[in-house]
Amino acid sequence: MKHVLSVLTLAALIVTVVAAAALAAPPDKCATIQGGTIVDSIGNPISIGFDEFGYNYQAHMFNGTYDSSDRNIDGTYWGNTGDYVDDALSMKWSDPWMANVDCDSDGKLDRGLVDGHVNGSAMGWLTNHVNGDYVDGDGVEQHYTDFVKIVWVGDSGTLWGQYELIQEVYNDPAAGDTGLYMKIGVPGLGLNDHWTTD
Repeated sequence: MKHVLSVLTLAALIVTVVAAAALAAPPDKCATIQGGTIVDSIGNPISIGFDEFGYNYQAHMFNGTYDSSDRNIDGTYWGNTGDYVDDALSMKWSDPWMANVDCDSDGKLDRGLVDGHVNGSAMGWLTNHVNGDYVDGDGVEQHYTDFVKIVWVGDSGTLWGQYELIQEVYNDPAAGDTGLYMKIGVPGLGLNDHWTTD
């Protein structure tokens, strides 16, 4: 049951920094995080290094909790409460998933930036790693980990219409779950040519 939460975390990343898909300016015309003009979803300037929520957009990574992943540390995950809200969460993503520049001049980090162009889709990959705990039916605290790989696959995707969960490693010894939960395709994150049918 806990392994569903990792997939839900993608919504936090996608909503956190939204960018319109348009043709990008040449790379030398792109705004950078260092320039101080790129903002997050609520208008705060994005800076180099980890912010108070756990995002490091320059390095394409997040290290925080479900609570902080929605950029609002209030003891909830997008307004929802639960034992998982304080679980440790790490995310990493590719430049095409979410770039660390703004080339379309909308003040947000670009999504779908591939070879200097925004292609309308974030043609990249994302990984989530959750390290958490919960109290079982006997009142005993239990530990679990969950790791997922998600890639852009084009119109054939079963996740948001264009993405596919290609691997999940789920460990919850108390529930009897250990090791590889599911895997499709090639090792690693695969290549777009492997996933797309267009």
